[in-house]
Amino acid sequence: MKKQYVFAGFGGQGMLLIGKFVAMANMLDGKHVSWLPSYGPEMRGGTANCSVIVSDEEVGSPMVDNADVLIAMNLP
Repeated sequence: MKKQYVFAGFGGQGMLLIGKFVAMANMLDGKHVSWLPSYGPEMRGGTANCSVIVSDEEVGSPMVDNADVLIAMNLP
C-alpha cells in the first residue's frame, strides 16, 4: 500500500509540522516514509508545503505525482 500526502499553506500555519507528524507516526508503525519540505525564505507568511509518501515498501522517489490526501490552508 502506498499513500501520498500534500500539505500546503503559508509559513506559520503548521504545514511542515503536520507533515512531520504524519511521517513520524507512520515510521513508528513500521512503514517506509519520505518527507520532503519546501518553503520560501520568509519567516512567516511565505509559501510552505511538504509532501509525505508512506509505503509498505521502500520509497524510490520523494516526489508526489498523484496525492491521495491534500490539505490546503490558503489559496495559491
